[in-house]
This record gives sequence, structure tokens and C-alpha cells, in this order.
Amino acid sequence: MVNEQFKKTFFLTRFNIKRDWLKIIIWAVALIALFVGVAAKFTGLYGTQTAIDQIIKTLKTPAMISLFGKMPSGPYTTADVFASEMTVFMTIVAVIMNFSFIIHATRGEKETGTLEIIQSHSVGRLSNLSSALLENFLINLVIGLIYAIGLEFAGLTGTNTNGNFLLGLGLGLAGFMFSTIAAVIAQLTDNSRSATILSYIIFGIMYLARMVTDISHPQATWYIPLGWVEKFSTYKDNNWLPVILMFCLSFVMIFIAFTLNNHRDIGSGIIATRSGKSNASPFLRGPLSLFWRLNRVSLIVWLFGLMILGATYGSVFNTIGDILKTNPLLKQLLNTQAINAANILIIKEFLAILMIVFAILALVPGLMLINYLKTGEEKGYLELIHSKQIGRLKLFNSILALAIVAAATIFFAGILGLYVGGKAVMKHPIALSIFMRGYTGYLSPMLIMLGISVCLVGWLPKLVVLNYGYIVVTFFIQYFGKLLKLPDWSKKISPFGFINQVPVKNFDVSTFWWQIAIGIILIVIGYLGYRRRDLLIN
Repeated sequence: MVNEQFKKTFFLTRFNIKRDWLKIIIWAVALIALFVGVAAKFTGLYGTQTAIDQIIKTLKTPAMISLFGKMPSGPYTTADVFASEMTVFMTIVAVIMNFSFIIHATRGEKETGTLEIIQSHSVGRLSNLSSALLENFLINLVIGLIYAIGLEFAGLTGTNTNGNFLLGLGLGLAGFMFSTIAAVIAQLTDNSRSATILSYIIFGIMYLARMVTDISHPQATWYIPLGWVEKFSTYKDNNWLPVILMFCLSFVMIFIAFTLNNHRDIGSGIIATRSGKSNASPFLRGPLSLFWRLNRVSLIVWLFGLMILGATYGSVFNTIGDILKTNPLLKQLLNTQAINAANILIIKEFLAILMIVFAILALVPGLMLINYLKTGEEKGYLELIHSKQIGRLKLFNSILALAIVAAATIFFAGILGLYVGGKAVMKHPIALSIFMRGYTGYLSPMLIMLGISVCLVGWLPKLVVLNYGYIVVTFFIQYFGKLLKLPDWSKKISPFGFINQVPVKNFDVSTFWWQIAIGIILIVIGYLGYRRRDLLIN
């Protein structure tokens, strides 16, 4: 009976890999090139003890701990700096990859009708889920092994084979662990949108909890699965216990996913979708209100999620700002007013990093909305709209308006969270106008990024995934640029690189307006392509 439930699992796994081969290669090459490439560059960056000591001081500040995690005890080598900077970041990227694969292979296949075709043949009830998990396991295993082998040849000072394979396989297993969590959520919901939202909510809660515990109670991070990657103590203790914990949790999640799959109807979820009203709301009068209705839950989640994230980061502003006060020498040399001014400058420097991160995060729901002009057509969801007397311009403008307003509003929510969180803990809080300076400064590059997405949808709809890749590249350059000492020209790869340290400095008005103009031009060009191309209706 058990064998019948898993019938054709390996056949479906091969089918999945053959179907996803291009996506797998793109993700694998991107992750491996990023990880191994940075490792190869690190010896040149932090090859001397002086350079190591300087960066360690930065990584031990509360701001950097909240971003990268708690540093282990010294002494430190180049390899220790690399592990500290890259572990949490690579885990986040791995989580995004795994959520994409597992949710598409479970709930996404059902929405496209592929799952119905598969289940019409002689396959086991659990075969589709087990093949999806097996595919994810193999992807993470191969990437993790290449990570480890790459570290062997990277020439980092302070590495050892045990630590290389711990970090490589640990990151791979961390990604797989989150794929099993998403697999459980996919059994609870009956559509990919809800599965994606809930998966990221759980991940977001873990990230916030990890950040808070790392700053205040590092030992409590052991209770957070995302925090286990920090407990590797790579190249120090080389602790394999977190890997064992990840394996055990993954096994438990797989068992739960299989159990839930056996107890739900095929195609449905454990949590039933609430039936809609028999009559449409009077506000449901056009495509704009329809798209808002379809996406309101995810947009609200993004809004409050970024606001909570902002408030959490804002709550550590007092700790960041008190760094100078704990230095006895500076306390004697500087008066109280000078120390407060220096503290504010440090917080502004931290804000400059956070605001770029928040702007990029706020772009994600905006890009998802714009990409719906392609994905909605492919799935046939827009077919009913196209059958009505609604022109492409109205449809296009409705999606675009919602995307721009959503991205700007969600970004504002994150900034507001930063302000409220900082004001609650600081004796001399930073004025709201400083935060608004950063908010205004980053609106123009956000519009350019949305404009690029519109161009891809209009002219190259098969390549819309490139806009997410561009976001990742932008995030990496802006996030790690200074730490990796990337050349100044690399910042200009994205429109964010033209905004000069806002809110530390005032944003340049001329830059703001020429970027707005470029964004509008890109949108117009994208619309011209969308108007002339064939619809992608199945």
C-alpha cells in the first residue's frame, strides 16, 4: 500500500528536472558564482590582520549583528569574516529559491492543470509531492557540495575541509529545510498565492525573531530554525549539531506534509477557501478594483510586514547610537553635544543602508503585479477581461497604477516603522523629515525598476524573470558593496547607485527628476510593446 502511494516518484522527479532544467541552471550558476566568487575575492580584501580587525569592529556593532548575525569569539581570520558576512545572506537567497521551486511544483502545477494530467495516469497519491521534495533535495545537495568544493579551491586564509563542507552542506540543508516547511503550507492552502504568502510570513517571523535574539539574547537564537545557520561556528568549533537539527526538522515537516496530503481532497487544501459573495461589491466596477481585490491580502501582508520589520530595526537605534558613549577616550575628548551629533550620524549611515533594502523589498509586490500581465494571460485568468469591452490601455494602466501605488505605500510603511520604532527608544529621536528625505530620494530609482519590468512584459515577456535577477544584483551591490570594496562604477549598474547616501545627505533634485523622466519613458516604451504583441492566452 505504501509503495502504491509513491508509485512513479522517480519518474516524476526526472520529469520535473527535465522541465525545470533551465531554471535550475540559472539559480545554481547565480548562487555558486556569487558564493565562490566572493570567497575568491576575500583574501585580497581582508588578507591582512589590520584589515580583519577593522571589519570585525564593524561586524560586531548592533547594526551589523542585526543584518548578518552574531560573530563567534576570536581570534579571527579571513575565513571567519567571510562566513560571518555570507551565511545569513546566502540562506535568505536559498529560501527564496526553494519557495519558488516547491510551491510551483505543488500548488502551481494544480493551477496550470498539469497536476490533473499527471494524476490521470497510474501514479501514487504522494508521488507528486515526494518528487517535488526529492527534486529540491537534489538541487540543494548539488549546490551545497559545489559550495564546499569551491571553498576548497578559493584559497581563503583560515579555512579547513571540515568547515568548508559544514558551511556548504549546511547552507544546502537550510534551503531544503525551508522547502519542507513550504511543502506543509502547500497542503494547508489550495492556491499558490496563499501558499507563498504564508511561507514568507513564517520566514519573516523567523528573521525578526533571529534579529532580536542576536542583539539581546544570542543563546535564544537556538530556538529559531533560521538562526541555526549562525550556530555552525564555521572554522571555529565547526559545530554539526545545527545540521542535525535541520535534518530532523526537515524529516518532521516531510512526515507532516505527507500526512496532510493523505487527509485532504485532491486539488484542495486543509484550510478551505471561503466562498465569495453572490453579488459583486459596488466598488468592483473595473480592472483596477478587480486587481486590488485579487491581491489585497498579499499587499496588506507586505505593508504590515515591512512596517513591523522597520519598527524592529528602529528599536535598536538607541543601541547603535550609544556606541560612542561607551568609549571612555571619546567621552573625554568630546562634549555631550558632539557625541549626540556623532551618534545621529552613525544612525543615519545605518538608515542609508536600510532604506535601500526597504525600497528593494517594496519593489517585489510591485513587480509581481506588473508581471501579472504576462502570468495572468498564460494561465487564462485575464481571458474573461479580454473578452469584455476593455481596451489594453485601461488594463495596462490599472495594473501599473496599482503597482506604483502599492510599491510606494509599502515603502512608506517600512519607513514609518523605522521612525516609530526609533522614536520609542531614543531620548533624542531623529526628525520625521530625515526619514521622508530618504523616502522621497528612493522613489525615482523605484520607478525606473518598475519601468524596466514594464518593458520586459511588453517586449520580452518570456524574460520577465530577469527583473527579479536585477533586483538581487542591485541588493547585493548596495548591501555588500562597501564590505567587499566593490569599485565605485559597480554602484551605477542600478539606478539606486545614483542616489548619494540619502538621508545622510540631501537627495539631488536634478537626479530625482531625470530618473523620474527615464522611468516614464520606460513605461511608455513598455506599453507600446504590450499593445502590439500577441496575447499569451492558452
